[in-house]
Amino acid sequence: MTDNENTRGWRGDHPLVESMGRAAALNDFFALPLRYPDPGRWIEAESLFQDDDQRLRDMVVGYGQARWGTDNPHLAASGFIVAYLTRLTYPLISQYVLERRVPDVSLSNLAFHTDGRRIDGTALIRPCFAALPDDPASGHPDAQVVPDEAALYARLKQGLFDANLELVIPSLRRASRASLRVSWNAVASSCAQVYHWLYALVEEREMVVENARRFFGDPSSPAYREVTMEVFEHQGKRGFFARRAGCCLWWRGEATREYCSGCILLSREQQDEQFREMLVGGR
Repeated sequence: MTDNENTRGWRGDHPLVESMGRAAALNDFFALPLRYPDPGRWIEAESLFQDDDQRLRDMVVGYGQARWGTDNPHLAASGFIVAYLTRLTYPLISQYVLERRVPDVSLSNLAFHTDGRRIDGTALIRPCFAALPDDPASGHPDAQVVPDEAALYARLKQGLFDANLELVIPSLRRASRASLRVSWNAVASSCAQVYHWLYALVEEREMVVENARRFFGDPSSPAYREVTMEVFEHQGKRGFFARRAGCCLWWRGEATREYCSGCILLSREQQDEQFREMLVGGR
């Protein structure tokens, strides 16, 4: 469910094109393309997650076999939601943190490119975004101006949770027996990964830390207390890492057989050791 040509499909001089481009210069996953015509097939996200359980089930099984080496629908569903989230949380949260903009990632504004069996690309249908009144692009027709920071944060939660994952996760549960607990922990972990990479890539590290603390410390958020993020130092290097309150089942896949760095199944000492290894390796 990845597309290495993340900026493909953007056309014209558009403020979201520009801000996505700035983010993509830091990390390619920080950008989402627009849906563009090609010989392949596009399906709208709403039709997959709300109208066609059998097609969704087939895609989940195909993904599990190809990427996690498993026929277990429970494991395959976990792998599927992790991949889905990568294409969603990275561009959304990076735009919010870096640009003070919230792209419209509601299910009604997403489309998937398929190879006939599996999803191999995710895109926006329309380049709409929420912005603050002092945003230089606040007068653009695709900008939806909100009054203040609190309203912008509320738009972030509404787009990510209410208009997307609150629909996607029950659909995966219904079609593929996905665990609600595992899925929601995967959501928090995916969001934490964005903050992890932002901390490593930008100079305003304290801004990233404060933003993450607000996000995961919000009792009204489904991500509340699903992870705990902390700055970890080793050999003069610092990273921003998450300790998880749940497990994504990655270690159970035939093609994986290893634990995530902050997995709840690892002791704190084992987690620390993985964090140290990641810092030494530049991750």
